[in-house]
Amino acid sequence: MALPIQAAPKYKTVLPVSKKTVEYRPFLVKEQKILLIAQETEDQEQIVSSVKNLLLSVTEGEVDPNNLTAVDMEWLFLKVRAVSIGESSKISVKCGHCDFSTPVELDLNDVVVEGEVPEDNRIMLSDIVGVKVSLPTMTVLEKVSSLPQSEQLFGLLKSSIEMIFDQENVYYVSEIEPEDLDDFIDSLTFQQLSNLGEYFDNAPRLVIDVSFQCGDCGKQNTKELQGLQNFF
Repeated sequence: MALPIQAAPKYKTVLPVSKKTVEYRPFLVKEQKILLIAQETEDQEQIVSSVKNLLLSVTEGEVDPNNLTAVDMEWLFLKVRAVSIGESSKISVKCGHCDFSTPVELDLNDVVVEGEVPEDNRIMLSDIVGVKVSLPTMTVLEKVSSLPQSEQLFGLLKSSIEMIFDQENVYYVSEIEPEDLDDFIDSLTFQQLSNLGEYFDNAPRLVIDVSFQCGDCGKQNTKELQGLQNFF
């Protein structure tokens, strides 16, 4: 006789960047095992891959994590984790004075979104030339992270510029030869490059402030944590 299988409850959240309402369920024991195995490897690529597969499952395939921004993916993971195994997380944080790692318990309800998506994603590079950009998806970030560090900013720009425009014409990147886009980016001044970089520097991110006393030197620490590895 088959054992009864319980139906998982459903929850909803609004993703902070896309503003899309997403329905999800808690993850199951078998799915948690996969996460724990990935966590034990301490391999960031494997951890991200496991989280993406998890989110695909708990949203019943309605959300493709590859098309989410990093903040939306991290936000959704936190919401799923909270209803699955609790709203607190224990991590080790290094002391800023002696580099000793001290266990700290985080209240995931204290994680906030810092920064806002600009209403206008057009950036003027001069009085007549500008670009329209978009926040990178996880697919873009993974692709860029595989590049040498010296090429990552340029890779991010190439993947995030949607179109280039002046007073008379609009040039969609999807219709531009890659070599022409490379030439355009190479022709930017440092100030123009800095203006573009500010857009990504000011992009929304999940952060939490933690205060703790070092378990070795005893000194008090206050740190801002961000990124999936700190909320895992």
